[in-house]
Amino acid sequence: MVNIPRYCKLLLKRLLLLLIPYELCRVFYYSYNHHYFADVGVGTFIHYMFVGLRFDIPAIIMVNIPFIFLSLLPFGHEETIFRKQVLKTVYMVINSLALFMQFGDTVFLSFVYKRSTADVFKFLSLGSDSEEVMPSVIRDYWYVIVLWALMVFLMYLLYAFTEKKRPFENTKNYVATSIASYIVIITMLVIGFRGGWQARPLTLEDASYYAPVHDVPLVLNTPFSILKTLGVPPLKEKNFVNSDLCNKIYCPYKEGAAKPFRKLNVITIILESFSKEYIGALNNRHKTNTPFLDSLISQSLVFDNAFSDGKKSIEGIPSVTAGMPSWMDEPYATSEYNHDSINTLPTLLGKEGYTTAFFHGGTNGTMDFTTYCKRAGFKYYYGRTEYHNDADYDVWGIWDEPFFQYFAKNLDTLHKPFYANIFSLSSHHPFNIPAKYASKFPRKGQEMEILKCIRYSDMALKEFFATVSKKPWYDSTLFVFVADHAGPSEDPYYSNRLGMYELPIIYFMPNSNLKGRSHITTQQIDIMPSVLGYLNYPHPYFAFGSNVFDSTANHFAINYINDVYQICRNPYCLQMEGTRITALYNYQKDSMLVHNLVKEKPQVKDSLSTLLEAVVQTYNAAVIHNNMQLKRGEFSSSSHSINR
Repeated sequence: MVNIPRYCKLLLKRLLLLLIPYELCRVFYYSYNHHYFADVGVGTFIHYMFVGLRFDIPAIIMVNIPFIFLSLLPFGHEETIFRKQVLKTVYMVINSLALFMQFGDTVFLSFVYKRSTADVFKFLSLGSDSEEVMPSVIRDYWYVIVLWALMVFLMYLLYAFTEKKRPFENTKNYVATSIASYIVIITMLVIGFRGGWQARPLTLEDASYYAPVHDVPLVLNTPFSILKTLGVPPLKEKNFVNSDLCNKIYCPYKEGAAKPFRKLNVITIILESFSKEYIGALNNRHKTNTPFLDSLISQSLVFDNAFSDGKKSIEGIPSVTAGMPSWMDEPYATSEYNHDSINTLPTLLGKEGYTTAFFHGGTNGTMDFTTYCKRAGFKYYYGRTEYHNDADYDVWGIWDEPFFQYFAKNLDTLHKPFYANIFSLSSHHPFNIPAKYASKFPRKGQEMEILKCIRYSDMALKEFFATVSKKPWYDSTLFVFVADHAGPSEDPYYSNRLGMYELPIIYFMPNSNLKGRSHITTQQIDIMPSVLGYLNYPHPYFAFGSNVFDSTANHFAINYINDVYQICRNPYCLQMEGTRITALYNYQKDSMLVHNLVKEKPQVKDSLSTLLEAVVQTYNAAVIHNNMQLKRGEFSSSSHSINR
């Protein structure tokens, strides 16, 4: 006789035993990223382990749906191949993959500062670098793979513990007992799947009730984070404020300049992972990793309250070239909205006779940059294929030094005026530099490995400017420097919720009055309206950012992660979790974000929260309804309302 009550008990036991590896994964996550969670003491972490069980149980049930279904089938004695081998194989395979996600995400935290969500699958499918990158990943993180294998072995032992033979429990009321067992186990699974008795199933946002935003990754687990975001629309319409008031607070429609249009060349240099932290001139440090960039900063207009709009390259590139932020759970460029009609610098300037080009030394197709650049309106794309010399190729692409020279050479071939972007890549994991520079740019002591790459890329910039400064078009060119996102850090400030977004934004034009240091708050999406403003672009257009050269504009920076919005406007930053305003800090006086001023500064809180709500409401409506472009001749700031 098939022992259904026993099979229900076995299923429950096997699922509950998975809590052990899940909690051990949380311990490893915390230990490996100790510098990021420096303020989390042992007692607090134990609390997170306890409340994290509420998220572990739904994750385990969701991951194990195939195993649950097979386990509850009313046939097969314990000694059959189905019960002894098939079930064990299904259990081991799906849970080994779930644990692999957890271990991989442990390493990934230092790059994105959150648990991975469903967009990770789109990220992994982008480009064609896997074969080149994987060996270096395995080499650098071999110990993580070993720990994962040990965890899988532990899981195997736990499963084997449940296989011990026990005497058959016969009962006179077999049918009734079996039905009761099914009812009990299914009820428990449904409650566990939902995460409790509450009105709606548990979501990622619920983790913020148990921990501050910085610590939320410790409460969550990766399978839960990924599975809960599968198929979920990236955006929902918001109705924070009245639509008329919303448009008065924040209007993304920009008027054209009344002054004559200046057809200057524009070069944007996007530096891979160049945190503000690494640049001596922006940190008042005597020892610097960027001597050339420091010297250029002294001749430029530099912003020392500049922030990225995301934590990934695929988020940074649209922000810089199109003023298009990713204030949602996946990058705009890979979202369902990536075919929306948007204004971009290459399309707007292209209509004014500019030649537009994008340079990136990676394999063509990597990170889907070629597709994005085509949609964004770049006329030319120069990558590894066009460079045509793999002798200068490393894991991610062509070394910065030769590729910057290739960039300089090809700028001469572009019809003037031009708008050209170059995105560097040598300051990316696995943090290699050419062998011939190993002694010139060694790793110093226990410093982060990326710093030797920063020094190498700074040298590549120096040689690039040595070349282009001799070109006839040099003096009529506006150079913009920005990072795609901030890089890894072991500094407590540059690892916290604010500092992890700080990067350089620098405007340089030879022999001009574009000099000095500004303390206004700016962000990557401000680059498009600022460039257009500096050129006196004559037509109205749509842009989420603001012109840094406009003293009347409302200057702020917004970033988003795990349904938590943060808005900065010097000297304050405010955080909103879902719809709840949770924190307000004076980051100029309190850089470690210790003293929450929500109750002490109600007027500041109300002002910033209203602005943030207006921006988020406008952004969501514009993206969802594809309302981000103007036709020439139809501009009137009072006649346009996105929030209708």
